[in-house]
Amino acid sequence: MYKIAALFGTSMIFASMANAEGFYLGGSFGAGDATLSTNTQFADPDDRLYLVKGFAGYRVSDFIAVEGSLLGASNNDYYDGFDDDVDVSFGALTGSILGIIPVTEKFELYAKVGGYIGESDVGDSFLFFGSGNDEDESGLVWGAGMFIMAGSRNQFTIRVDYEQFETDVFDDLWMVSAGFQFNF
Repeated sequence: MYKIAALFGTSMIFASMANAEGFYLGGSFGAGDATLSTNTQFADPDDRLYLVKGFAGYRVSDFIAVEGSLLGASNNDYYDGFDDDVDVSFGALTGSILGIIPVTEKFELYAKVGGYIGESDVGDSFLFFGSGNDEDESGLVWGAGMFIMAGSRNQFTIRVDYEQFETDVFDDLWMVSAGFQFNF
């Protein structure tokens, strides 16, 4: 009896994996906030960070995906060189594993954990007398989000992401973005 139940359970898991497999590609826009670490000589930035992110991944099963992304974020509008504001930018290449919870056929929640390599740049651009801190770094990225699927094959997805980055330059760096993905 247990062998039949184990065989049935295993076959159901493999059957669900066959339906969920596939590549996806997308992009998103968002905003975030940064708090500088105490070893940085600047005050905390006044403005929000705005970000652009492109991502691609492979859905291994209904419950697991592997994803990579390239993102850039900045609070500098490059409008005025005569202010004493702190300009912050952050760029990263990330790799993550997503754990997915299918709530309904069209709605899913996920959590992600992974790593990144990137660059943080903090500067004070007061005329020609500004100074800066430009640092290459790597660390942990984690987050959560949701997928809302549409289309006859669920090939279109609207997604909302929250991501937190562990960095040396920032004590706290988080971002929220919304975007679109196409599932192949």
